[in-house]
Amino acid sequence: MSAAIQLVSPQIIHPEKTLAEIESFASGSSEQRLKRAVEYIHELQAELRTLHSELARAERALAHRDTLLRNAILREQELRAELVKGAF
Repeated sequence: MSAAIQLVSPQIIHPEKTLAEIESFASGSSEQRLKRAVEYIHELQAELRTLHSELARAERALAHRDTLLRNAILREQELRAELVKGAF
């Protein structure tokens, strides 16, 4: 079985950076603040789409591994049943 490790966004690890970015929107003209806010919203939406796709991929991988595990358990039970039949 293989395992994959993916780096987590620094914003998730250090939410204070996100808060600092939000606070930086208070400086400048209202048009500049609005533009920065909209850009930030687009960045967050992109990050959300990425996280959703990673979650969907992980769920598919988990379902596949669960199926493999169930098949392996059934096969083990079949082999044990054959072994018991052969012993008697």
